[in-house]
Amino acid sequence: MKDFLKEMKIIVNRFRDLSLYSIGTLVTNGIGGIFWLYMASLLGTEGYGEISYLISIGIMAGTISLAGMSNLLIIYGAKNIKIQSTVFLIGLISSGIVASIVFFVVDNNITISLYIIGYVIFTLVTAELIGQKLFSKYSKVIIIQKIMLVIFSIVLYHLIGLQGIMLGIAISFLFFIAIMYKTFKQVKIDFPILKSKYKFSINSFLLDISNAFNGSLDKIIIAPILGFSLLGNYQLGLQFIGLLYLIPGMLFAYALSHDASGNSTKLVKKMIVVISIIFAMLSIILSPIFLPIVFPQFTEAIVVIQIMSVSIVPSAIASTYISKYLGSENSKIVIVGSGLYLLTQIISIIVLGNMYGLNGVALSVVISSLVHVVYFIIIDKLYYKS
Repeated sequence: MKDFLKEMKIIVNRFRDLSLYSIGTLVTNGIGGIFWLYMASLLGTEGYGEISYLISIGIMAGTISLAGMSNLLIIYGAKNIKIQSTVFLIGLISSGIVASIVFFVVDNNITISLYIIGYVIFTLVTAELIGQKLFSKYSKVIIIQKIMLVIFSIVLYHLIGLQGIMLGIAISFLFFIAIMYKTFKQVKIDFPILKSKYKFSINSFLLDISNAFNGSLDKIIIAPILGFSLLGNYQLGLQFIGLLYLIPGMLFAYALSHDASGNSTKLVKKMIVVISIIFAMLSIILSPIFLPIVFPQFTEAIVVIQIMSVSIVPSAIASTYISKYLGSENSKIVIVGSGLYLLTQIISIIVLGNMYGLNGVALSVVISSLVHVVYFIIIDKLYYKS
């Protein structure tokens, strides 16, 4: 009887954690999604493409600064290894260096530099909270950040234009340096403990870099080759797909923290796949009905959204494998998969983009997602067979 009650308590606690995490993620991504859709209607295809281009530069530079340290905080935080202050210090130094370089390279643009530093701070703070399974605090932090982002970005956009959006996002990130400061006071800096994790750190860095390239390099390639207008339509399609992937993505992050602790996540992973199938079907059916009404400037994005919706399912399936391998510290497999995804996407964008324009670029997302998940399926069979 005691064992039964203990097992029930574990199930209830996990459900509570998932609920807290879910609420925070759904609310913030919902706010963010609506905000960017609003900005799309305000900026038009050209402006929306340009801001997407600038943010992509910031994300790539921020990810280089992070050097894979966010995954370190999640994985080793879940194992109660005190590396937070050490990681924070390295993150602050590296982001300052990278931000300074970007400032001189990108037309002395201070807003991108501030974005990079803020991005690193906020990413590390939220990674710490996830690793320690402080889902209630995590939810509060990301909701506050998103509200600040909306307020500051809209106000500053009307004051100084596109750069105001970048500055508003940066301010919403930088606000949470206070949490980082509190951790510095509680956890001592210990470089030797981080040194012992250098192999995973390198793999995690390569993984983060490949993921950042997967999410940003496409926009940096599209802008100079096909223009900001096409990029704007493409980005709107990605924005819709991002909204559809809210729940599967949320469940992935939850599964990762529990895979790292050795807890079973089979049910959660099944939910990821089923929900992604339902959302993909709804997107294909409903996008031609609602998009012309809400975004008459982006009618070209209708087919784009329908094409990209297909990618939700293979991406969701791939995330279940990624969670398993990262949780077991077997990140090399994930890195190779991300590299394969990136290579496939770059080739597809260049070839199909020049052949079929916007629809060809959208198709590149589907092709790279399929290649990604097929790789994981093959590797999983070989890995466990051996």
